[in-house]
Amino acid sequence: MSSPEILTFAFCICDDVTLSDFIPPSEIIGNINAADTPFFPPHLKDTAKYRVKFDYLAPEKTPPSSILGPSGARVAPTKTYEEATKEGIQYDVLFVPAGPLPDPVTGKDRTNKEELAFIAAQAPKAKYILSVCGGSAILAAAGVLSGRRATTNKSAFKMVEAMSPKDITWVAKARWVVDGNIWTSSGVTAGTDMAVAFVEHLFGKEIASFVRGGAEIIEHGMDDDPFAAFHGHV
Repeated sequence: MSSPEILTFAFCICDDVTLSDFIPPSEIIGNINAADTPFFPPHLKDTAKYRVKFDYLAPEKTPPSSILGPSGARVAPTKTYEEATKEGIQYDVLFVPAGPLPDPVTGKDRTNKEELAFIAAQAPKAKYILSVCGGSAILAAAGVLSGRRATTNKSAFKMVEAMSPKDITWVAKARWVVDGNIWTSSGVTAGTDMAVAFVEHLFGKEIASFVRGGAEIIEHGMDDDPFAAFHGHV
C-alpha cells in the first residue's frame, strides 16, 4: 500500500467558541490515525487512505474563552490566523464551530473579523468545509454559503436565517445537510453524528462502524431532527 495522503484540518475558533461543537468531532475524525497502531482492525488498514493533521487556529495564541466564559475549559491554538496566512498554508478541510452570539442589545454580529477573512480566503480551494451549530452563521457571514443549502442549531435557526444573506436555503428539519463539499450540522450532538458520517464518506461504512462502536455513538440519519418540531419550525 502506498503512503496515505495527509488531510490538513483547520479548526477555526475565537472567543466564546462552543467547545463541544468541535472537540468530539476532532477526536472522532482523528481516530483514523489509529490505523498505524495495533488497535485498528488489520483488515481495514488498506482502506484507510488518509491520515489527518489538525491545526487549531485563533486570532491570538492565548487560548480563546469558551461560551461558558471564565469557568469554561480552553484549547490552546497551534497557530494564529495571521501565522497560517503568512506561511501560505492551504488547508484541505475547514471546520467551523459556533462563535459568539450577536450583541443581545443591538443585534450586531460579533464574529471575529480575522476568522471571517481567513475562512473567505481559504474556502475556494478547500476540499471540504464543515460547520456545527452556529458555525454555519459564520460561514454565511464569510460568503461561503451563498447559493447553498445549510442548517444550524434549531434554537437559533430564525435568528441565523434573518441575519444571513438571502441567497441561502436554510433547511429547518435536518440533523445535518450536505451540499457539494459543504457539510453543516445542527447543534452540538448533531455535529458528532455528522463527523461519523464524514468518516464514512472518506473511508467507507466499515471504518465508520469501527469508530462508532469504539465511541458508542448511536446511529442517526440526516433527517433525524426532533428539535425542528421542538422549536416550532415544522
